[in-house]
Amino acid sequence: MVVEFKWDDVIIGSTLAAVIHAHKRGLPILFNRSPCFFKFKKLPSQEYECEVWQSIASKLALRGLNPFGDKVSFLRINPETIEVICHNRKYVIYYKNIKFFDDENIENFPFKAIDIKNYHVSDWFRVTSGTKHDHWFLDDNSEFVKKIYFFTKITLPKYKDCVAESFIDPARLNDVEYTSTMARLKTIAMMKDAGILGTKHTRTFRYPIKMELIERQVFKIKEEVLEEKDNYILDTREFN
Repeated sequence: MVVEFKWDDVIIGSTLAAVIHAHKRGLPILFNRSPCFFKFKKLPSQEYECEVWQSIASKLALRGLNPFGDKVSFLRINPETIEVICHNRKYVIYYKNIKFFDDENIENFPFKAIDIKNYHVSDWFRVTSGTKHDHWFLDDNSEFVKKIYFFTKITLPKYKDCVAESFIDPARLNDVEYTSTMARLKTIAMMKDAGILGTKHTRTFRYPIKMELIERQVFKIKEEVLEEKDNYILDTREFN
């Protein structure tokens, strides 16, 4: 038996703008994908974006406005209904209006696909030599390894690992010059330029700075669009 819902207005999206909009207006929301946040990104208020998102998403859940949470596999838009596919189960939502904040995992999306403007890439490194210093942040004029953030190791709080943040053009994402290996080499060079030294071995000798990749995260930065069609609105602006 298919479970049915009747909602006049529906929000579709998992961005910070989407959850803020749903919370302010008391509207039900459907997450079309897992949220994508860079841990160190701050809002103009100096709050961390991921923490603000989590706080608002929790309030939506407590109000019963996000009944499917992160269980949605994909959505199918029909003229009067939304089919919500959660693994091997299907739910049907009757609606009047939909406001979209994204186009991922949506069949019959009523607008053209949103163009990818750029990629936000973060290379997370485990530092094995060069872990002890006073720096928390380094920056560069280049878009590739534009910033380096340092953070304490979980089990060794006196020592630090790091993450390199880059903004890469879609046409260059898979180029050799923009791989995690090149990000690691530039990160080491920037650390050296900042005066960071490798682990001390003897009174006069230090090992070179060394690190290994933990993971690479790639987030899409899409074009900002505000468009209306029939009973649908598409709004991909970060702040609106």
